[in-house]
Amino acid sequence: MKKRIITATILIILFGGILIFGDGNLEFLFSAGVVLLATLGSYEFVVRCHRHKKQVLWYHFLTVALTGGFVLLNILLFDHSNYEKIILLSLFGLFFIYFILYLTDSRMHRGELGVSLLTIIYTSLGFIALAFLRRISLEMILYLLIITIMTDTFAYFLGIRFGKHKLIPKVSPKKSIEGAISGLVFGGGFGIAYALVFDVFANFDLNIFWIVILSLALSIVSQSGDLIASKFKREVGIKDYSNIFPGHGGILDRFDSTMFAAILLMLVVQVIG
Repeated sequence: MKKRIITATILIILFGGILIFGDGNLEFLFSAGVVLLATLGSYEFVVRCHRHKKQVLWYHFLTVALTGGFVLLNILLFDHSNYEKIILLSLFGLFFIYFILYLTDSRMHRGELGVSLLTIIYTSLGFIALAFLRRISLEMILYLLIITIMTDTFAYFLGIRFGKHKLIPKVSPKKSIEGAISGLVFGGGFGIAYALVFDVFANFDLNIFWIVILSLALSIVSQSGDLIASKFKREVGIKDYSNIFPGHGGILDRFDSTMFAAILLMLVVQVIG
């Protein structure tokens, strides 16, 4: 517990500082942090956890490099007039590279092909969304983090206290329906309150009804992201993706729920913006 508290304190100070001050002339700080997190996350996913027969091959490291490069490309082109077209073209290029590898390297079977492509998509989109939301405003990304953190916190503690009915025991035996509902109510509730008090959606056409719906949807999606990550880990027989954060696991262990919720919020903001 002491180790967890010390690690959490360091992470809050470090990430909080980058989050708050990573704006304007210092925007590169947050952007660089996002690229680093995505790159390390992809390393955890493909090299440490999902490599075929525990053998590390050169194209595993290629996947890590391409993930970081794809995130960086998105951040650099957010304001480009042809952003969507360039990203679609780059995605085609990424897929084409791996299909060529599939044809030319006998060690890459369909499973390896799928995991490589999944790694790039899974470990990049959420962090791209975080960078996008931070560019909109500090309040927007804090709104997201409040929902995901409160959802996780209340789902855990109230689930332990009141949980009697298992949610999906084959995926995560400790998670309960009561905990999931608690996370939804309190995570969504804190998010709604924050959005209304700080007028997070002042520049968007979003009334209180849709703020409530969005906040609850983000809570549900964040819990789904956590469960998906749990199933990924259970399939390869590990508890944590890594121990980069002592007592807290790896990058993906800390950001699994936030990544999914960030993607949803980014898409909603683009639709209503």
